[in-house]
Amino acid sequence: MNLNAPELLRLLEIVSQANMHNQNIELNEDLFCQLSLEYAKKSVIELGELKRKEEKEKTDKLQQKFSFKSPTTVTSKLLHIKEGDLRALRKCGELKRGYHYETGMNPKPSAIFYDLETTCRQLHDISWEEFSKPGFDIQANTHRKIEKAFERARKGMKK
Repeated sequence: MNLNAPELLRLLEIVSQANMHNQNIELNEDLFCQLSLEYAKKSVIELGELKRKEEKEKTDKLQQKFSFKSPTTVTSKLLHIKEGDLRALRKCGELKRGYHYETGMNPKPSAIFYDLETTCRQLHDISWEEFSKPGFDIQANTHRKIEKAFERARKGMKK
């Protein structure tokens, strides 16, 4: 039997209607159970395929949203962080591949390109637009981040 879910549902309805008018109840119950089981299997398979398709579309949209254009040396200068610190953040999982950075393809497969917006938000807790404005005080921003962290820690402490 090679039917899709709507066809199986229609067949299931026909069998259930025929069951009301027919005297051979055992045969129809077995057929009804088999059709119900087959319909459930098909529905689960189609639902799984639909979810996979939706997740793929969602990740494709996210990938289009990011622009991995800034190489490591440029990113480190623009975000005022050492290249070694960027590497350490990648290795420990603070910066995620496909979200904060992406590795290069041909001709330089070892090159790493960053999305300035997401990386700046991760490192400095502000948008790239704010960070890149003339006159932005990095030291004051760092102090604000530290104060927020201590405040959260104080709130989390037991009294």
